[in-house]
Amino acid sequence: MVSPQEPAASGPSSSSRPVPRWSLAALSLAHACIFAWAASVLPWQRWTAFAAMTAALALAHTVTAALALAGSRRRALAWRIGAALSLLYLAVQTLIAARAGTYVAALYGGLGKGVFAALAALWAVLVLLTLPFAAWGLAATGGFGEGPGLRRRLTGGLAVLLAFVTFSLWRAAAAAAATPIAAPTDDPAALAAAIQDVLPRVRPRKDADLSLWTRAPITCDYPIDRPTAFVVYPVADRPDDKDKKKIKQAAKLRPAARCVQADSAEALLPALAAVVADAGAPGPMKIDVVRGAQPLADSLPGPLPLLFRPGLDGACLGARCLLPWQLLGLNQFLTYTPLPFIEDLRFGAAPAALRKALARKGDPAPEPDVGVDGLVRLDTVSLLVDRDGRVRPLPRLRDAIDRLDADLLAGALAGAEAHILAAQAEDGRFRYLLHPFTGKVTWRGFAVPRQAGTTLALCELGSDAAVPAARNSLAMLAGLRKDFPEHGYSVLSYQEGRPPPLGDLGSTALPLIAFLSCRDRTGPEHDEVIGALGRYLLAMQRPDGGFHARVALATGEAHLGPDLLYAAGQAVFALVLLEQLSARQPSDLLPPHAEVRAAVERAMTYFAENYWSHGLYGFFFLEENWHCLAARAALGVHRHRGYEKFCLDYVDFKRRLIMDESSGVAPELVGSYGFGNVLVPHNTPSAGFGEALAAAMAVRAADGERRPEDTGLMEHVLTFLIEQQWSDANCFACARDQRVVGGWSESVGSLDVRIDYTQHAWAALGHGGRQLGLMPGSGGD
Repeated sequence: MVSPQEPAASGPSSSSRPVPRWSLAALSLAHACIFAWAASVLPWQRWTAFAAMTAALALAHTVTAALALAGSRRRALAWRIGAALSLLYLAVQTLIAARAGTYVAALYGGLGKGVFAALAALWAVLVLLTLPFAAWGLAATGGFGEGPGLRRRLTGGLAVLLAFVTFSLWRAAAAAAATPIAAPTDDPAALAAAIQDVLPRVRPRKDADLSLWTRAPITCDYPIDRPTAFVVYPVADRPDDKDKKKIKQAAKLRPAARCVQADSAEALLPALAAVVADAGAPGPMKIDVVRGAQPLADSLPGPLPLLFRPGLDGACLGARCLLPWQLLGLNQFLTYTPLPFIEDLRFGAAPAALRKALARKGDPAPEPDVGVDGLVRLDTVSLLVDRDGRVRPLPRLRDAIDRLDADLLAGALAGAEAHILAAQAEDGRFRYLLHPFTGKVTWRGFAVPRQAGTTLALCELGSDAAVPAARNSLAMLAGLRKDFPEHGYSVLSYQEGRPPPLGDLGSTALPLIAFLSCRDRTGPEHDEVIGALGRYLLAMQRPDGGFHARVALATGEAHLGPDLLYAAGQAVFALVLLEQLSARQPSDLLPPHAEVRAAVERAMTYFAENYWSHGLYGFFFLEENWHCLAARAALGVHRHRGYEKFCLDYVDFKRRLIMDESSGVAPELVGSYGFGNVLVPHNTPSAGFGEALAAAMAVRAADGERRPEDTGLMEHVLTFLIEQQWSDANCFACARDQRVVGGWSESVGSLDVRIDYTQHAWAALGHGGRQLGLMPGSGGD
């Protein structure tokens, strides 16, 4: 007999087993808290169907927990209802996610393995939070019933469900397609040739180096439902003066933006030629030909921030349009904040920000949670007419190269050096951020490791003209020194505003690498600093060979805590260079050679044997590029086979994330470090892999091994980086009061140029080029 407090399960096949009370209450309460948090916090900027369903499921779990705690007989029914809702929730959210993934895959040309794996992992979490609870609840409260018709009903239901899901996914894929707009041709190269034939012959001008940047939307006369092209080109302002002498003077050039529309594709190019007939110079001109338009709606299955592809799509509101390169210049792909409590987490295009950028002057500001109804996505072919009047395709603002060669590499290296030299202030600091189109410079955000890394690149790869800049930077770094006489060592530390309580290992280790690497070019004037910083690294080494990541700046004592990314590899690199110097030129200013050598051996052994010793070795690694650079530097002074193997294993793992022709990505993304078309690759990780691969190739070469697959991969990486570099051609909208040419932006979706983006790309090109034999005196590092 079942007690009133422990009712038996009831349902189609009742069991005499009592329904649990305390375990059910605890599990239901935990689920209620998780789903309540998800409904209120997860990345939904307004009250969506997801939030409503999640809140309803949280309420069902809460009711079940309350009834279980009270010992109510109705807890079995509440549990059964909650279990059914969990299954329904899993099914609905799975379908929503599948439709969204199908839409995004159709829009972007594939999700990419990395994005698919991330979505699969999130779905697995959802299954874990719903399916076990639902299965237990249904089984404990009566199951699904019995009878000869059950199998038939289940089979029929599954067939109907499969047909519904198939139809729903097909509709989602079809919804991503833009309505085709007639164009002279869909092939960018053929379109460039056709435009070349109709452009007016304009006499070149020496002062044609103007920026075409405009943040204002371009207004069309008609809706974007007919052949349309947008052009921004130079026109000459005529002096409003009857003085013949002034009239004879060359009129100043300014950019003019026009929307060109025609009744047929054949008439579009003549119309375009007629519009630019008043061009004041052959170029630069930016031309975007529309080949498709997609009216957007909130009901689309795709996630709102991903409805516009960075660098490929323009946006219209009515007849007012912003072109893909304008959206990039306005940082429109960094406006969506999925988690309001993490302000720095930004990706994708927020509809409110798009509407604000497209609005007329005086229009009311859009609501923060406004949707995409009324916005139009433009699919365009991007073309550039350079200053010489030559027309070329320019996908994502990048000038594609046919084949990597020594001349291209030399030009990229020279451009990087000139960019960095122009970025240095009189006090030796390198600027932090530069917006390429507006020319806005940000010095806030200065960091010692970025300064030191840039100085290292100047000394490793720079010409003789870079030596004064390196000296200036080293003097600036030496001025950040903080001494601890009682310990006999010094650290480098800098913080804007209030001094920090702790210093980090990398802020001393990486400057020490710069001091040591620059010494042969700048002289021994900083040997005393080198010795003091070296003794700090020796003091921070733990008995196991690793390093304490932080130091208390008040006392100089090591601060116990977790390791910091990059810092340990930088410490090993610095000690290897210090070992080399102390062996070559012993000095009382430096730590004893034997002590440094022993420290290097302990560190290499630790990172080779203990640091990454786990069952998933080879399945994933952290960012260990600096260990590879340390292993290369040690080839002539302190080889350690285990440490070298750690580097080679790491690089072999990371090569899986370099996208090639088989990855299904756009051609301009081949050679990048990334996860597919959806999450545009950032340039610094791609460059970092290039640096690590170059070091690994040098390690293999020291043993007489050359792998063709490494050479081919390096060519892909360096080609990608050179295409990503700002050049005279793709800098048509760049500010002219700052040197942008030669630098690198964060990614094809974020144009900000940061000094370390350029430093890492320069290092990858230099060291990688040496491994490919494309630089004078190449033969390995």
